[in-house]
Amino acid sequence: MDHLSDSLEQEQLAEQPPIVAVGGVVYRRHVGRPELLLIRKRHGFWTLPKGRVKSGEDERDALAREVREETGLGGDIGPAVQQVRYTIQKSGRPRHKVVTYYIVHAEEGTLCPGQKEGIEFVRWFPFQAALRRIHRKRIRAVARAARALLAAADG
Repeated sequence: MDHLSDSLEQEQLAEQPPIVAVGGVVYRRHVGRPELLLIRKRHGFWTLPKGRVKSGEDERDALAREVREETGLGGDIGPAVQQVRYTIQKSGRPRHKVVTYYIVHAEEGTLCPGQKEGIEFVRWFPFQAALRRIHRKRIRAVARAARALLAAADG
């Protein structure tokens, strides 16, 4: 019976296109050192801002919109850091989700949790402290990869 349900789930996954989303590794320089912006939703964990790409929307436009909606900030969108793929339950059915994370240098706006987005807290952390607070391994891996890219860019 388990084998049958597994193959049915695989068929459902194959029929549906993946949900496409973008996320931001939002950073700033504070006293010469990079700090990472984390968000926390109600009853959630500290994580990076992210959201779905709307139909007809460019990934970078979607990322700028999501970061502003969730954090109140805008900035310069840099290179892609990493793409993460996983399966979620959507309307009781499994769906693939693909999230591409980009580096975002915060340059404007006022830090403010996006209440409409369910964001309770937004806060800057030194990278090492941020890594300790991020709950999901895949998100920690994205943050580590971004830190390495930023360090390489600094020379």
